[in-house]
Amino acid sequence: MGLVRRQAAGDTQEVDPGTLQDRLADPDAEQRRRAALDLDGHAEAVPALLARVPAETDLAVRDAVLTTLAAIDHADVAAGLVPHLSSDDAALRIAVAGALATMPASVPALLPALLADPDHDVRIMTAMVLADLPHPGTADWLAEIVATDQHANVVAAAIDALLPMAGPQHAAVLRSARERFPKDPFLHFTIDAALPALAEVET
Repeated sequence: MGLVRRQAAGDTQEVDPGTLQDRLADPDAEQRRRAALDLDGHAEAVPALLARVPAETDLAVRDAVLTTLAAIDHADVAAGLVPHLSSDDAALRIAVAGALATMPASVPALLPALLADPDHDVRIMTAMVLADLPHPGTADWLAEIVATDQHANVVAAAIDALLPMAGPQHAAVLRSARERFPKDPFLHFTIDAALPALAEVET
């Protein structure tokens, strides 16, 4: 999700939240974008903002909506965004993953269900969320995916997300993944390239 610059205080006249919510459907994309940003901190606007996410066709407006929602970082916001991880719209999936990755307060509670989702694409998107989630448990969650997921592409995504934060303690789980998928050359290449660097860290 692209970072959206908020307007400085005093740049616009104060508008009540109800009017701003109405403006989320304004024909003018710039009006919608400004309304989304000006709803920052208004928890009562969460339903309207969530409804706008799949309906919005302008990428700048959608990024503004997601920026405001992510800043609220509430369980209702995370739960409302998660279904879009399985959207047929790739750009929407990626944008929502980027928003969830900035929500360390509310995303962890949803991880058990996400990591067990029957759709492997959702689990891949979850690994993408974890790649950037600022939470002390991130590496452990990614290691769990590497150790337990039965889909090679999910494991590859988790390894890719784990490597920047990996330490020597993760070498064993990488070797185990290599053994679980003996016929996946890409996974083998990724793991074989990472293991020497982890050994150097250990020494």
